[in-house]
Amino acid sequence: MSELPSFSLPRVFDNPKGWGPTPQSPAALGDIPYDLYSKGDKVNRVANWINPNDSRDHRDGGRGRGRRDHVQQTYGSSSASAFAYQAEEDEESFSLVGDRGVMGTNRKIGVRAVPTGGRGGRGGGVGGRGGRGRGMQRLGGGRGGGPGGRGGGFRRRFGWRDFDRGHHRFASVKPTDDWELVQEIEFNRMSGLSFLAQEARSLGTYGTVGVYDHLYDRVNTKLERPLKAASGVRLNVTASQDPVLNNLASTDSSVKVFATDTVIATLMASMVSTGAWDVVANRVGDRLFFDKRDGGPLDFPSVNENAAEPPAESSEKEAGINSASMLAGEARDVNRSYISQITAKGSVQLEHPNPFNQDNADTVDHAAYRYRILDLSAKAGEDEDESQQQAGDRCLMAIRTEISGYIPSGKTNKQLFLRALTQHDINAQGAGGALDWRQKLDSQRGAVIATEMKNNASKLARWAFQAVLADADQLRIGFVARATPRDRSRHAVLGFQSYNPSDFVQQLSLSEFTAWGIVKALVDLCLGLDEGKYVIMRDPNKPLILIYSVPLNSFEDDAEEDEEEEDLEKHEGGRNATAAD
Repeated sequence: MSELPSFSLPRVFDNPKGWGPTPQSPAALGDIPYDLYSKGDKVNRVANWINPNDSRDHRDGGRGRGRRDHVQQTYGSSSASAFAYQAEEDEESFSLVGDRGVMGTNRKIGVRAVPTGGRGGRGGGVGGRGGRGRGMQRLGGGRGGGPGGRGGGFRRRFGWRDFDRGHHRFASVKPTDDWELVQEIEFNRMSGLSFLAQEARSLGTYGTVGVYDHLYDRVNTKLERPLKAASGVRLNVTASQDPVLNNLASTDSSVKVFATDTVIATLMASMVSTGAWDVVANRVGDRLFFDKRDGGPLDFPSVNENAAEPPAESSEKEAGINSASMLAGEARDVNRSYISQITAKGSVQLEHPNPFNQDNADTVDHAAYRYRILDLSAKAGEDEDESQQQAGDRCLMAIRTEISGYIPSGKTNKQLFLRALTQHDINAQGAGGALDWRQKLDSQRGAVIATEMKNNASKLARWAFQAVLADADQLRIGFVARATPRDRSRHAVLGFQSYNPSDFVQQLSLSEFTAWGIVKALVDLCLGLDEGKYVIMRDPNKPLILIYSVPLNSFEDDAEEDEEEEDLEKHEGGRNATAAD
């Protein structure tokens, strides 16, 4: 029979004065480090068998506590320890972005490129106020913004435009496989552009303009006026379908570019836009037509586009009344009704009849337009004679602008450009933290306007540039709110604010020189392309302007579908009316 294995109890050294080894410990333990322990430390667990690669410990019931167990010791936390386990994989994937606290758990800290050099003049670009085209910088080339790639020569500032992080926006039009990307233009490359267009001549005014009713000078939150639905029609015809511009293109060979104020103002305010938009550029011979798509984003003014939490975008046709698409449609109807209502005191016939009322007698356009020809040529020096200026390349742009109303003032009439801001529900998503206009508009007007400048910077910039293009004497912005937050069909006029268009551009921290520099650069770029159709679009999630070459029949199917839907709606409406009778 084999002998049983022997077992002897090891010698235990008791330490009556505290924790850890005693002075009589074996010499074998002399080189082993140990941590000082305190009787007040709490022992959570003796052994931790959780996989260090896991990001949370379910037994702790939370994500944060499980992560702390991987990087902290079980006990003895009151002193630095050599036994603290550090997860190498977590360290490799971790990068310090900023040490400033941010409200919310899903917020990220964004960065913005800020030029290291000093500020320029009021022109906001190369050459300042006196540049006027001499310091023009042309766009093109690769994506790099300077030495070292996209951010070369810039320093970063944290905490700016946090709202762009985590908000996915949809493109205004989805590129297809047969679209070819021609150019990418980053916003930071457009900030240094500088130019100033001059009026070459005026083509006259067309249509009938309404006279402003001074009754609305006394409107306030205590004496609000209900907004009535507009009875007239205000068209927004694109440049290539404008009979006046088409006639000019066939008779005057010196005019190379044709556009409307809606399109040009969108390009001028592109750097402050956050929502997606697109412009169609048609190269026909040596001419260039800037067009908008019917039913596109340029037909609908956005609501709180620049807010920290913009209204939710929905691809569903019937979404909530506070979705981005529904709010944009509501804002379009409110603006049409607002212009018609406050200019209903009278009417003035302009130099020429409305060009859009001749072909279709059923649709009468109750709007007034002013056609102008602007000079986009590089200015020659003062020492050069006129013959040398005419011999050089000259680029003229014909543009159709809008006149919203007249204010009788002696022998002359002041031209108005009218628009209205809307407020839906201050408690809904996308309200942008706006104050209640009915309570704060009269007492805290400055705070209300500052909030709107922050939430609707892109829309206000477009309106300001449209007023500048029309050479309007006054830009008047009304405040229109819903009668009740849940009813999008009834509104009330609460007040207005008047501005000089050029001064309002400066209040928005914008520059006319930089805006014209962007237009000049895009015009030169498009005139250098081959004949065909192109789309200039704003990337929905990056500060980029993309230029695509598209087939000539693009968007024609969409226009036919829109016409079929309109005919179907009219047919169904007539059938329902007959059934009701």
